[in-house]
Amino acid sequence: MSRFLLALAFAFSLAAPAFAQASPMLATGSSADSLIVVGKQMLRAGEDGGSLDALYAARAAFERALADTSLTTWGHYYIALADYRIADHLLAAGEENKGAASEHLKATVEHLQKATEINPQAAEAYALLSSAYGRQIGLNPIKGMTLGRKARKSLKKAAQLAPDNPRVVLCTAISDFNTPGMFGGSKEKGLQGFRRAAELFAQEEPTDPIHPVWGHSRTYAWLGLAYQDRGELAPARAAFAKALAINPDFSWVKNVLLPELEKAVAKHGQDRE
Repeated sequence: MSRFLLALAFAFSLAAPAFAQASPMLATGSSADSLIVVGKQMLRAGEDGGSLDALYAARAAFERALADTSLTTWGHYYIALADYRIADHLLAAGEENKGAASEHLKATVEHLQKATEINPQAAEAYALLSSAYGRQIGLNPIKGMTLGRKARKSLKKAAQLAPDNPRVVLCTAISDFNTPGMFGGSKEKGLQGFRRAAELFAQEEPTDPIHPVWGHSRTYAWLGLAYQDRGELAPARAAFAKALAINPDFSWVKNVLLPELEKAVAKHGQDRE
């Protein structure tokens, strides 16, 4: 997203509540819809550009949308997603941000629990909730004794509700890839899951601007990581290239994963097939 579009989106998110007060039509819900759409754009811009300000602005837009009672499930979901991405950003910036990241993950869990209480059929919320539990375990492994069971339960629920949802499949694959074998994880199972998620994303045709669409380029980022973990550097590079073909501004791939891959290639002298 261009700087102009980001600034325009942020300005709109600030102005929308005033528009809703001035117009009965906007007050009935369309302004909340617009806030979620704008928030999604800002969230994408924050992820792509590594902008914490944009991520917080997205979260603020979602909080405003939450005031519309017809969108409470999605309001809680997107606030949670923003908190989750903020936590990722903080952790990537350094260990000194661990405490703040932990607070955002706590908020992620709280909002997703509310989303699933309001709508017990919200597969997207269950899948993200499982991932949030996983991130909390990563920050404090001792919590795995209690949160591990909750993560598995949430992921199982998501898969029961929407087995072919690409984000559900992606979250399942990430869990499989990151969970130690003694606790039921499997690198190979994770790799196969990433491949299936990629196929499902290629078939996805979003029709509602409110519904989540994230994950396509992220799937190829994880697929590349899975190949790299196996020492298959050429397929890893191809997966990262595919991620950037889908989203050329994906900073995690462009500024972190690809440079790390090139270091691995230089160390081994050549790509391994």
